[in-house]
Amino acid sequence: MMDISKSFFIIIFYILFNFVDSQKAINSDAFCQKKTITSVCDPYLFNTDSIYIYNSTTTQEDIENFIKSHLGILQMLPTTCEVPSTFKLICNQYFQTCVPVSKTDNSSTIAIPLRPCRESCDHGNDICGTQGIAPCTGTFTEPTIYKFPETSNIFDLSSLGGPSSYSLECLDINTMKAGDLNSTYVPTNETIIVDQTCVYPLVYRNSTNREDDVKKGYQYLTETSDCLLPCPVPFFTENQWYQFKDLTTVTGAISFVCIFFNIFIYGFLNKKHDRHTIGILCLSFSLWCCMLSDLIVASSPDYSLVCPEPGRFARIHDSRCVANGIIFQWGAVCTTMFWSAMAIDLYLVIKKLSPPAYTVKYFVIAIFILAILFTTVPLAWDDYGYGFGGVGCWIMSNSVQNGCFWIPMLICLLIGAVSICLIIFEIVKIFRNVGRSGISIVIANARLFGIVSFIFIEYIYLFVYHFWVQENTEKFTQNITDWVICVQTSGSADGCPLPKAVPYATQFIFLFFLRLLGIEVCIFYGINSRSKNIILESDLVNNKYFKAIRTKISSVGATSSTKNTPSTINTSSQFNSSMFSVQVSKNGDDDDL
Repeated sequence: MMDISKSFFIIIFYILFNFVDSQKAINSDAFCQKKTITSVCDPYLFNTDSIYIYNSTTTQEDIENFIKSHLGILQMLPTTCEVPSTFKLICNQYFQTCVPVSKTDNSSTIAIPLRPCRESCDHGNDICGTQGIAPCTGTFTEPTIYKFPETSNIFDLSSLGGPSSYSLECLDINTMKAGDLNSTYVPTNETIIVDQTCVYPLVYRNSTNREDDVKKGYQYLTETSDCLLPCPVPFFTENQWYQFKDLTTVTGAISFVCIFFNIFIYGFLNKKHDRHTIGILCLSFSLWCCMLSDLIVASSPDYSLVCPEPGRFARIHDSRCVANGIIFQWGAVCTTMFWSAMAIDLYLVIKKLSPPAYTVKYFVIAIFILAILFTTVPLAWDDYGYGFGGVGCWIMSNSVQNGCFWIPMLICLLIGAVSICLIIFEIVKIFRNVGRSGISIVIANARLFGIVSFIFIEYIYLFVYHFWVQENTEKFTQNITDWVICVQTSGSADGCPLPKAVPYATQFIFLFFLRLLGIEVCIFYGINSRSKNIILESDLVNNKYFKAIRTKISSVGATSSTKNTPSTINTSSQFNSSMFSVQVSKNGDDDDL
């Protein structure tokens, strides 16, 4: 859970403390009025017989409604702040005691407000932890009248027909005395009990076991608040959130089918497995798991997978959420590692190097073991769940995310970057040594180099995106705080701008790139001459039911091969293909598994 409590209560208390800041201490329209309504502040007011009304458009009901909503928010502040002295200070700032001062001609009176003493303000700051945030110094628009005077304020009322120097002692909240002014206050040690106000879309929850609620994923605004953040957090509009979900559902389903096409060809139809087909099969299966996690997200028409209840974010106790996170994590780690293996293998092909067959076995086993390790560590720490962004469940904490995915991904990116640089270097060497005849090598591996480069660019974007979000988490948290303050103080979310976080387009591209990988791998590895040969030689095609179809495909393939025979012969005589290549030499049986 993001910790917004500290900044939240400081801002709230600052608003309460400075309610009258924009007012003038002397106003010709102000008047004194006996308190006629029942108020939650009644037990704490200095004098209910004379309330200061700032102007003719303000009513006691307006003041009461405003203070009730803010005192409801005050319940969210630290328990040290929720004491009678704080309520006395706040209430006597809203319902200020009015002191009538006779004009020099005794024709009428001038209304001036009684202000709490600076010592009382300092004490309120001390117990609420708002020192430096809600300063007790400063004056009103009249520079000689202090918001919180040390002992008294001197009013110049000559412009309104009153005395030029009228001294008014401040209100001591501790003793509830202000010079010789009359008071209706009756001492009490009770604390105001005000129902907390949770303005929509905030969610109210009266918890019986807060610690257990937090473990279940209820996101309380503060430790003492009964208000919950909505799930998902409104960084985007409801329509935009569903656009993200539709994006992952549609592109995830397409990628799922595309990747299954690869798995079907290289896993089920293929009769002879070598390091080439095993590499493609492992990469495809890893991506297929990622897309399978998207189908779990798509199984819910709304956000109930990640938001099982209003105000609750899915956690380790939610089985579907955990399954979604585990499958995605395992698939994502494997995909990243097999991509780096693909980059290394392409370099070996350009260098005409062929590793022993047993190294391929150990390499695949090592990747799977590492993927299992990086998947089980978050599970052991109960760290799978739904955070404040995205459309599915994954690892929540930045530290575990970094250790179990992003740092391994960084290592794979470095390996891939080095491999790409070495590949380019080797291609340059070939051109220098062979000349234009070396173009055939480049053309033959262009598809492989293309997929390696495309995925590298996408991974760089995902990597930069993650750490940019992580770097700005504190700012995003503050934006949530500001939004909550606006909603709670205005009584509606309509006029409050959504908390700024990741731009819509940036988030959209991030989610799209994750699903685009499956489509790319299918295009580069599933639609080529190697997959065509596997299909033609498979039992699926070589039976009496598909004989006619096979004959048709073979005739088309033979015509195409005849046209391209010269370039194919020249290419195969100059290099061996990658394990992910579309032109595998049938004579290279040294790497069979």
